[in-house]
Amino acid sequence: MSVPPHRQSARPPGRSPRADRFDDPYVRGSRGRPGGAPSTLVTGSRRGLTALGTALVVLVLGGIGAAIDIAIFGSLKYAFGLLFIGACVLVALRVHTDDLLGVVIMPPLVFALITIGVGYLHPSTGSGSSGLRDKVLDIASELILHAPILLAAFLLVLLIALFRGRRAQIARRERLRASAAHPNERRGRPQH
Repeated sequence: MSVPPHRQSARPPGRSPRADRFDDPYVRGSRGRPGGAPSTLVTGSRRGLTALGTALVVLVLGGIGAAIDIAIFGSLKYAFGLLFIGACVLVALRVHTDDLLGVVIMPPLVFALITIGVGYLHPSTGSGSSGLRDKVLDIASELILHAPILLAAFLLVLLIALFRGRRAQIARRERLRASAAHPNERRGRPQH
């Protein structure tokens, strides 16, 4: 007795539907990560970081670099640049391919948050007045003076995202070709 092709399971023999549900990284609540740890909003699954996770990593590491520079130099310098650019490169390498566009947009936004915070909380003019005009000038000077850091981070993230996006596109195309060839092989075999 043979089972009609439209009723055959796509799973390997001996696998229950329940086992597949718990191992599928695309199903909410599945293990999804090596070691059985559940996926989260920030870390995502074994597929990579989410866009929110990347923004938080860059914000925390850039903020630590900014705090180090403020404590040592009194303004943003080397630690901020190194940690911000390093964090941007790290998250661009670890983000899930579906969130590559988000990771390209993220560096200017996080850079703006950090430099606005530094310009507001630690003015570079050193004037004690807290007028709106002075605050705007301090924030604008922080944004302009540290733009090369943003440019370097943005270009590196863009290059990594383009490379990873192209690689994912090629892999997706290869999977489609393989899956299109696979049913043809099945048709040639006799059904039991």
